[in-house]
Amino acid sequence: MARTSTTWDSGSRWQHGETKTIRVPIALEIPVMDYARAIDSHNGGDISQRAGDIFLILQVIEKYIDYKRTNYHPNQNSRELDINTRAWDELRKFKKLLQENPEALGLTPGAN
Repeated sequence: MARTSTTWDSGSRWQHGETKTIRVPIALEIPVMDYARAIDSHNGGDISQRAGDIFLILQVIEKYIDYKRTNYHPNQNSRELDINTRAWDELRKFKKLLQENPEALGLTPGAN
């Protein structure tokens, strides 16, 4: 078998071990790789300690709710998505905890 740069046993620049090929849109290649390198460069440290992660998580929760609203199919019980039902309790609790006490999750607001 011929050797390529991906078949050598050593020499990887990644700190977290073996790598895997993934497919991402070309437009996202650079930001995805930048993010992956940022995570990898923390040498196994807790990446969640970075500033902005709490804000990012809250944004993702809002995007998820928007997605669910956009893709909601009315049924006999409701015509619109209601995030105040019991099915959404845990997500609401998680969001509130992120906003009010992120330290409980090991997140440090404002840390770099």
